[in-house]
Parts: sequence; structure tokens; C-alpha cells
Amino acid sequence: MLKIQFSQWIEQASEPNKEAVIKALLSAKEAMLGIRYHMRLMGEAAGVPNHKQLLDVTLNIEGVLLAGVLGAGGFDAVFAVTLGDSSSNVTKTWSSLNVLALLVKEDPCGISLESVEKVLTLEQMKSLQLYLQFILNNLL
Repeated sequence: MLKIQFSQWIEQASEPNKEAVIKALLSAKEAMLGIRYHMRLMGEAAGVPNHKQLLDVTLNIEGVLLAGVLGAGGFDAVFAVTLGDSSSNVTKTWSSLNVLALLVKEDPCGISLESVEKVLTLEQMKSLQLYLQFILNNLL
């Protein structure tokens, strides 16, 4: 499905639940384009570098669903959300533009619920840090 245009995805849906997922992805894409527009305006007002060219190129890469900037600009937080194995296409394109891609993948377990007992409090973390410092200072 990645080799066809996003606008044609809905035609490929064979089941109602797949159609719902595709509609949600397309809605996310449209919402991101609106956010991107307003972030670009904010960046221009702040006088920071414009990411339009990089984002336009990225959005035209096969398999890229979303691309944007997490701030007003500065090239420090450009991102792309890809589908399937298309992240390598982004990496190649960005490398040719001297942009380093830091790849992050979804957790294969999906969303998980963790027990609160497994999470250390700030005080426990400080105590652990002091304990580890003591060990390092006295044993090594």
C-alpha cells in the first residue's frame, strides 16, 4: 500500500476497520499540515531558519506519513513519521542534505501498563544515586 498515493489509500481498504484506520491516518496527516503551516509562521516571526524545503522533500518520500518541526525552527527537532520500512528512504535523503536522522521505532509490545510499585520515587532515586556513588568511591 505504500507505493500508492495517500489519497488512494481509502480505495484499497477491504474491511471497515481498515478503512477506519486509514481515515484516522489521513486525518492525522491533514492536521499535521495545518500545524506545520502555523509553526512556519511562528518561525518566520521569530526569525529562525525555515524548514519548508526539507519538510517538502521529506513529505514526498515514499512511505512518509508526517513530517514537521517540534519547535519554531532551528533544525534541531525535525521529525518524520514513516510507515513500513520506509525510514531508510528518509535516512538516505536526509544524509544527502547533511541532516542526521536519529531513528526511533515503536515498541513491539505496544502500549503497556506498568505497576506503580516498579517506579522509583525521586527520593528513592537520590538514595540510589548516593549509594552507587559510595560504592564507586570506595570499591573502585
